[in-house]
Amino acid sequence: DGFNTAYLLDAKYRVDHHGSKTVPPSGAGGIARQFQLGPEKDASVVVHDQDGVKITAFKVNHHPVEPAVGYRFDYKGRSLVISGDTVYSESLIKHSKNADLLFHEALSPWMVKMMHDQAHISPVPSLKKITADIPGYHASPEDAAKVAGQAGVHHLVYYHIIPPIPSPFLNKLFLGNAKEYYKGPITMGVDGMLFSLPPDSDEIQMKTRL
Repeated sequence: DGFNTAYLLDAKYRVDHHGSKTVPPSGAGGIARQFQLGPEKDASVVVHDQDGVKITAFKVNHHPVEPAVGYRFDYKGRSLVISGDTVYSESLIKHSKNADLLFHEALSPWMVKMMHDQAHISPVPSLKKITADIPGYHASPEDAAKVAGQAGVHHLVYYHIIPPIPSPFLNKLFLGNAKEYYKGPITMGVDGMLFSLPPDSDEIQMKTRL
């Protein structure tokens, strides 16, 4: 209930401001549902299976964060996978087989190293330690491309991009050698991007809302 409590006042303000007809109070909050995964490194469990929508949670590797999971969504012959925070993961490959879309997090090690090398001039004392630690539990763009290639996914989308890329002109630098490992389409995810998968087809529609 922590998240619901944290946003309780915000939800009330929005209903008070716009009215319940525009912002129904029933739309606020969420329900946490616990699930258990087996001890295997590639363990998975179906967490939702209703009205044709099947959602599978599976283990990934974000040590020391445990458990860490990714999710696969299947509906009417279409599928997408969200990696969650992880390094290169055999479990992720297994559960991404032939998915239409794979959303995979990515961290550029050499860009983060540049930040690390200049961290001594930062007024934040912990920055040097943090930039040294984070590459060890995130996947590189090349790692994500290897997963996509080995799983046979149809489209790879990078999200949770570290560091944030301020201009599309820098996308190629961020990707590094990713295209050597995955020959399909690659998209750098940005806020407001919307993907649609029409049922029982191979089409992937993409547009930006912002």
